[in-house]
Amino acid sequence: MISEVMSGGWSATAAGTDSGATATKAAVSGKAHVVTHVSGHVDEDATLQLRGGSTVLAEWKVDVSAEGIAFKIPPGTWPCAPGVAANLVLANSDSDAQVNMCGFTIP
Repeated sequence: MISEVMSGGWSATAAGTDSGATATKAAVSGKAHVVTHVSGHVDEDATLQLRGGSTVLAEWKVDVSAEGIAFKIPPGTWPCAPGVAANLVLANSDSDAQVNMCGFTIP
């Protein structure tokens, strides 16, 4: 089972401008994505949401005055329902942003 999980590893990255950024791992019929890593950078305070389909799995506030422009969320395991996409959505930025997520897919 561990080798199946490890071979199903993936990452998704998206760059953005003044309208934020969204990284997406497309849905796979009958399989579930599990997100394990979230990071990126943004040039102004923003809200970051991790979604499994339309369900918000987690939400964070990025405060650049307190944390700087780069952010890395502590590792976790955020499972999506089977058959839905995983989306990491950064709500806004001034002119420069990027979001990254990694995880694996299970049958």
